[in-house]
Amino acid sequence: MYPKFIIAGDARTGEGCLRMGMVINHKDLRIGYEKIWGGGWWSRNDETRTITLYGSSGDFGYPDFSHWKIADRQLRNYVFIYASSPSGAGKVLDTSEIRWI
Repeated sequence: MYPKFIIAGDARTGEGCLRMGMVINHKDLRIGYEKIWGGGWWSRNDETRTITLYGSSGDFGYPDFSHWKIADRQLRNYVFIYASSPSGAGKVLDTSEIRWI
């Protein structure tokens, strides 16, 4: 099992949810026939309250964060960073428009 994420949701609204989990394949995070706007890998640091999202999905390609509108409320107080690789410099993602459910 590996720490992977996807951005998945309704193609009609264009709103995606960040879905993270420990899975073999990115497609294991998909529910039904929902639209996927890419994915990648993640690491979480509870001491610094950061979640680093990095890379891309072999199943769905690079993440398109413009569709990320919903996330788990338990992660609300974390800073999200996206990097092209786990050792690369990352960019802080803007979560001001995210609905935390």
